[in-house]
Amino acid sequence: MEVPEIYDGTVAIERAVHDPGDRAKVAVRSKDRDVDPVGACVGMKGSRVQSIIRELRGEKIDIVEFSDDVSTFVTNALNPAKINRVQITDTESRTLEVVVDDEQLSLAIGKKGQNVRLASRLAGWKIDIKSEQEKKREVQAEMERMARDSREMANLSGVSEKTVQRLQENGLQSLDAVLAAGVEGLTGVPGIGPKTAEKILAAAQTGLQERAEREEAERVEAERLAAEEAARQVEEQARQAEEALAEEAARQAALADAAARDQSSASDDDESGEGAAEPTYTGEESAAPEADEAATPGAEPLEGGAEERREGD
Repeated sequence: MEVPEIYDGTVAIERAVHDPGDRAKVAVRSKDRDVDPVGACVGMKGSRVQSIIRELRGEKIDIVEFSDDVSTFVTNALNPAKINRVQITDTESRTLEVVVDDEQLSLAIGKKGQNVRLASRLAGWKIDIKSEQEKKREVQAEMERMARDSREMANLSGVSEKTVQRLQENGLQSLDAVLAAGVEGLTGVPGIGPKTAEKILAAAQTGLQERAEREEAERVEAERLAAEEAARQVEEQARQAEEALAEEAARQAALADAAARDQSSASDDDESGEGAAEPTYTGEESAAPEADEAATPGAEPLEGGAEERREGD
C-alpha cells in the first residue's frame, strides 16, 4: 500500500476527478489533527505520489485538502494558482467568482481550461475566474452606472424631488426600473396615483431616449477618436519606416564611399611600386656575362691543348 494512512483510515479520500491519462485532482481529509493529509499522500520528496503516477503511466495528480467551507475548498482545488478571494455569486446555480492577480490568471485557468474545469468538478461549483484588473474595470463600470442612474432619476422632467425620493425608497433606482414597474407598480408607491404614474412613465421614457442619443453620440465620438488614433499610428509607422530607409541608404552610401577610398588607395600604392622598381640580379646572373666573355677567346686553345695532351699521352 503506497499510503498507509489511507489504509488504516487516518486519511480519507473525499472526492476525486480526472481527465483520463492526463491529470487528476484528489481531495483528502485527515481524521487526526496531527496528520497532514496532503503530506501523507505526497510522501517525503513526493516519493509516494510519484509511485502512483508511475502506476498511472504518467497521469499528473494534484492532491488538495478537503474543506467543508466552500471558499477554502475552492481555493485549495485551484492549486497551484494563488487565489486572492472567493465570492459566492449565486447559491441556487452554485456559482462563485474567484479573483487572482493578473500573472496568476493563466495558471488558475490552466492549459485549455483544465485546472479550473477539474477544480469546478471537484468542488461541485461553477467557477468564474477574473484577474484583479478585470475586476477593477467591472467595479468602475458599476459605479459609473449607478452614478448615471442617480443623475437621470434626479433629472426626471416634471417630477418633484420628493416623488423621486419615494420611488428610490421603494427600490426604483433607475429609469429602466421605473419603466419596468409600469402604472401598476408605480401606483403601489405611497402618494403616487394613476395620473402621476403616467406622468412619471412619460418622463422616464423621455430620459431613456435622451440616454440613447447621448450614448450614440459617445459611440460615434469614440469611433472617430479611434480612427484618428489608427491614422496617427499608421502615419507614425510610415515616418519610422521612411527614417529607417534613409538611415540604411546613408549607411550603404558610407560603406560604398569607404570601399571606393580603399580601392583608390590600393591603386596608388601599385603605381608607385612599379615606377621605383630596379632590375636586380643574383650573383650567378651577374657573373654569367663575364664567364661568357672569358670563355669565348679561350675556346680554341682549350681544344688545341687537349689534342696536345692526348698526343703527349
